[in-house]
Amino acid sequence: MFKLKEFDSDSAETAAANELLKQLDKLPEAIDLIRRYKAGLDVRKLNWSYDIVLEMDFDTIADIDAYTIHPAHQKFIAFNKDYSVAKVCVDFQLENS
Repeated sequence: MFKLKEFDSDSAETAAANELLKQLDKLPEAIDLIRRYKAGLDVRKLNWSYDIVLEMDFDTIADIDAYTIHPAHQKFIAFNKDYSVAKVCVDFQLENS
């Protein structure tokens, strides 16, 4: 999940969130290790909410590790520094996997 930095206006924040989603949407095309991808914007805007959530499925933990260092992911990280002030991540394994 990503928490966006403060913007001067709601329209600037919306534009930033949409640009971040646009960049995230490019990752599955660039990284074939991603088996399932879904991203979306927070709709409730609670004080404790994050602004964007990202879900991805991978076949193995090793694939997650490879994704982490993949050049396309690294490019996104560099891009995101201008947009987000915080992120949280949970990597878990499904019981039947």
